[in-house]
Amino acid sequence: MRLNQFIFLLASTVMVGALAGVVTSILGLWMHLPWYAGLVSGAFFSTTSLMGFWAYLTLNFVARVTLPRRVWRWAQVVFLLMAIYDMLWWRYHLNATVHAEHAAFRTYFFQGFWPLVAAVIGAYLKRRMSGSASFLPALFFLYVFTVIDSLPFIWLQYGWAQSGPLVNQILIVMTVCNLYITLIYGKLLTPGNQMQVKAANKPSL
Repeated sequence: MRLNQFIFLLASTVMVGALAGVVTSILGLWMHLPWYAGLVSGAFFSTTSLMGFWAYLTLNFVARVTLPRRVWRWAQVVFLLMAIYDMLWWRYHLNATVHAEHAAFRTYFFQGFWPLVAAVIGAYLKRRMSGSASFLPALFFLYVFTVIDSLPFIWLQYGWAQSGPLVNQILIVMTVCNLYITLIYGKLLTPGNQMQVKAANKPSL
């Protein structure tokens, strides 16, 4: 990736995150915030998504160098299933144990389910763009790293039951940014790099 492409990825992702923050603030789906608060918070969370993406690229590179390809693919499946289990059930179970009067299963299930649907759709689109080998890596990044990027705010629910709206807003911004990064990254690669990836048939975002 050339420097101008790298800068474009950074700047455009921040703009996408800021726009997502403004839209969620104006719509007031869960939290009623001024549009400028949504702008600032959306831009901030987009940088978190970018850092998560660089972390994924580093992890993917190290795993592909040190592990057999099949082992790394199965490891991604295991981590993905763990993240789904944690988001759909385990968080609720922990909160219900400590704060039974505040636990609402539908809130936890909703927060874990709709990002999974978005990740599946994004991975399918990535598969259409880059081939079948890209489906699992895209799904892994879109769900697992969206959850990881949002963990500081997801943990708030263990001690503060009213943090559900905040988590919903943040998950929206993180999901939108990660979807954008996943779909645009391949297009920003140089033609030579794209040909090498397709020839080797290696999974890549």
